[in-house]
Amino acid sequence: MLKSLSLALLAAAPAPALAWDGFGHQTVGYIAQKYFTSEANATLGAIIGLNSNFDIGDAAAWADTVRDGANLPWSKNWHFINPKGDDPNNHVCTVNYTIDCPGSNCIIAAIMNQTNILLDTTRPFITRRNATMWLLHFFGDLHQPMHTSGFKLGGNSVRPVCWDGPAPCPGGTRNLHAIWDSAIPRKWRGMPEETTPAEDKAAAVAWAAEIYAKQQVDGVDGYGACADFHGPNCVLGYAAESNRLVCTNALKDGEAWVLSHDLSKEYYDENAKVVEDRVAKAGVRLAAWMNGIARVLVAKGREEDL
Repeated sequence: MLKSLSLALLAAAPAPALAWDGFGHQTVGYIAQKYFTSEANATLGAIIGLNSNFDIGDAAAWADTVRDGANLPWSKNWHFINPKGDDPNNHVCTVNYTIDCPGSNCIIAAIMNQTNILLDTTRPFITRRNATMWLLHFFGDLHQPMHTSGFKLGGNSVRPVCWDGPAPCPGGTRNLHAIWDSAIPRKWRGMPEETTPAEDKAAAVAWAAEIYAKQQVDGVDGYGACADFHGPNCVLGYAAESNRLVCTNALKDGEAWVLSHDLSKEYYDENAKVVEDRVAKAGVRLAAWMNGIARVLVAKGREEDL
């Protein structure tokens, strides 16, 4: 069992925006924090600093604040992969890294690239700090099924979908991606649609604590956490797992069914625990990855001291 230790994070980054509904990303961060080793705590803590107003949950949500507008818009494609062969209407969900990540401009390549940056001690401090926060975020995105689907822009164009109202709803503004990002996790946690940052953080802390308590009873050995930095296979496996859920859960009855039903009812009942499972796995797998990075960095430091 991985050890539970806290990670301190940097103050000088902006407050996070919502996605995996914000508090979902924060929850992933808080779960991972409970499994960090002492090496990860010390090594990553030295890279990203400490401030009570900016903790690991904030850092895990940071990447969504810089992907749009004038900040770092070129990072937008790093949050997802759009498999070209996806056709959930015909029960076809598949990820082909060579075909689906052109120019290494997708979440799988981003995780590998940011890992290499973090491992490169010759890189500038700010670059490695940002790499750390991107990794904290991307593991959350990677476990959200719609972030690994090429069908209609990861479900963003599956719209309008109905939530808490009769279907069809031609005047609705929701899309399927948002149902998984926001509507399902918020309903699962008993949260209203609009909340303050403080409420989001409190909800994330509580959700992480509940998930961790369950994991201590049930174990996490079946999560298949890995930390192989030599190629994309480990991360690709996580992406393929998420992608399969598009066919088995998110669109198992096809787009027409989704567009003609109130998704807050039986659809929610079938998928709420799936969402929690994805958040739980993301946290443990993120911890394994960051613990692996810390081991390499500590070993490098020892070699440099010789």
